[in-house]
Amino acid sequence: MTKSFDDNSRNIYLEENNFSNLEYNGMNVGEMVVSEVSVKFARPYIANYHYSKTMPDSTKHVYAGYYGDKLAGIIVYGMGSGKNQYLSLIPNIQNGQYLELTRLWSADGMPKNTESKLIGESFKLLPNEIKLLVSFADPSENHVGTIYQATNWFYCGMSGGGRQLITSDGIAKHTRLLGIYKMRHPEYKDISNEELMKIYGWEYKETSGKHRYVYLLGTKKEKKINYNLIKEKIMEYPKKGYSND
Repeated sequence: MTKSFDDNSRNIYLEENNFSNLEYNGMNVGEMVVSEVSVKFARPYIANYHYSKTMPDSTKHVYAGYYGDKLAGIIVYGMGSGKNQYLSLIPNIQNGQYLELTRLWSADGMPKNTESKLIGESFKLLPNEIKLLVSFADPSENHVGTIYQATNWFYCGMSGGGRQLITSDGIAKHTRLLGIYKMRHPEYKDISNEELMKIYGWEYKETSGKHRYVYLLGTKKEKKINYNLIKEKIMEYPKKGYSND
């Protein structure tokens, strides 16, 4: 289960790592090399350094940027919270044509534009079938999506609010974790969600919406067609201090 994997990798990393591979070595942003890596490799860094402290269950592709032998950052793509978030943008989008950018992290002390370079290079490594990318910035973390604005994503307003699970150690998780636990633990399949939450000490938390950003990939023709489908949803970029109240 994701939480136990995250907890274990976090503890092992802290016990064994001397952090020397995160020290900036003076190379230029243009010298960054980006390659695909495994979830197993990336998980300790996301579990320790990303504000969410979790690697999503739905992860499909993970890329790491390097300055020589020094790790500069990690970017994670997955399925996100469900197909509807893509269909609401492009109604005829097909399975296998969309992903959510779910995690982005760069080590402290890396040069300006490290994350922008990592995003741009990762686009080149994604499967050619991918036409639509979505990502979200959480205003509850004081995020407005500055990095997406800097890399020319389209801003398509706020997502709807909803519920999150808050674990016993205060980490926010998607409510689909309840179904995942029931699937992986047959002994829980006949109990209610509330009973399962009580076992693990989880609680519900009502959440506000998040800033939604969209990026289009594909040929010039494909991007033009999809742009015409989303153009009425495109809005001006929000700034720090934005409120949707």
